[in-house]
Amino acid sequence: MSLITTVDHAYAAAAKDVVSAATFVQSKVIPALQKANAQAATIEAVTGLVSPAAANVERAAFAVLGAVIKAVEAAGSAVTAGGLNVQLDATLVSDVKAIVPAVKTQAAMPAPAATKS
Repeated sequence: MSLITTVDHAYAAAAKDVVSAATFVQSKVIPALQKANAQAATIEAVTGLVSPAAANVERAAFAVLGAVIKAVEAAGSAVTAGGLNVQLDATLVSDVKAIVPAVKTQAAMPAPAATKS
C-alpha cells in the first residue's frame, strides 16, 4: 500500500529526496573526497615504495579525483538534478592513457585465492 496518494504528494516526496541526497553529498561525500585528496602525496609515496606502476595509477586517480571534487563543488546542487560532466585536460587524459595497460593487465588477472586465518 502506497502512502503517496496524489501527484502533488509524489512531487513533494521526490523533491525531499533530491534535497536529502544533495545534503548527504555536501556533508559526507565531498569532505571525504577532500580528505583523501589532501593526503594524495603521502599515499603516493608509500605506494611508490611498493610498486612504481601502482604509484602512477594512484597519481592519475588522485588527479581525476581532484577534477571531480572541483566540478562537484562548482556545480553545487545542480549535480543532483541532472548529473555532472567533468572535462579533463589533455595532460590528464594522457596520464590516464598511460596507465590503461597496467589497469587492463590487472583486471585480466585472476583474483587471489582467499586465505583462511
